[in-house]
Amino acid sequence: MAAAGFRTRRVKVEGVSIGDRLKRSRTRKKLSIGDVEEATRIRAKFLLALESDSWEQIPSEVYGRGYLETYATFLKLNIEEVMRDYDKMRSVYARHCQEGRIELTPKNTAFIPRFMVTPKILMLVALSIGMLGFASIIGYQLRRYAAAPYLELISPAEAKGEAGPGLVVNTESLTVTGRTVAGAVVRVNGQVAVVGEDGGWSYQLSVTEGVNPIVVEATGPSGKTTKEVTSVIVK
Repeated sequence: MAAAGFRTRRVKVEGVSIGDRLKRSRTRKKLSIGDVEEATRIRAKFLLALESDSWEQIPSEVYGRGYLETYATFLKLNIEEVMRDYDKMRSVYARHCQEGRIELTPKNTAFIPRFMVTPKILMLVALSIGMLGFASIIGYQLRRYAAAPYLELISPAEAKGEAGPGLVVNTESLTVTGRTVAGAVVRVNGQVAVVGEDGGWSYQLSVTEGVNPIVVEATGPSGKTTKEVTSVIVK
C-alpha cells in the first residue's frame, strides 16, 4: 500500500524537494545511510525512499509521516517546515489528480504497429512468391504436356484444302516444312519427319502425276495429335 496515496516518484511544491533536503542534510553531516538506520531504527530502504521522494515504497501514510518526522528530527531540520511542505505536497498531488494532470502509470507513447515487417516475414514472402512462380511454371508445363501440340504447315504454302485443287507443280518430289513444339513426333503421310530442337521440321515427299494429298500429324508427349491436311497437283 503506498504512503499518503502517492504513486509518482517525485512531487515538488517549489524549490528543493523534501527528499533532496533530507539527503543534502545527511551528506553535509557526513553520515551514511547505515549510520542513520542505526540511530533512528528506520530501515535503510525506507530512508532511501524518503530521500528519493519515492513515497510509494512506504507501507502506509501513517508510517510515511512517522518516518519523515523522525528522520527530520535526527537531522535537526525544522520539523514544522518539513511537515508543512509534506502536507502541501499531498494537497498539490490531490488537486492535480482531480484535474487529471498526473498519471499514476506512465503511458507508453511509442506506436507499435499491429503488423511489423521482419526478416522472417520477408523471407516467407519471398519463399511464397518463389513457390507461386514455380507452381505457375509447372502448371504451364502440365497444360502444355496435356494439350494437343501446336502445328504449323509452312510449305507448300499455296496448297489449300483437303479436297480442293491444291498447288499445281511439275516435279517428282516436294519438300514439306513446318513448325511444332520440341519433343513432338511429326508424320507426313504416315512417315516420320525430322524435328529440330527449335520445333522446325521438314520432309522430302515423293509425288506422282495427279492429285497428291498431304496429311501432316504432330503427336505430343501426352499422345494427343494435331492434324493439317492439304494437297498438290502434279502435271
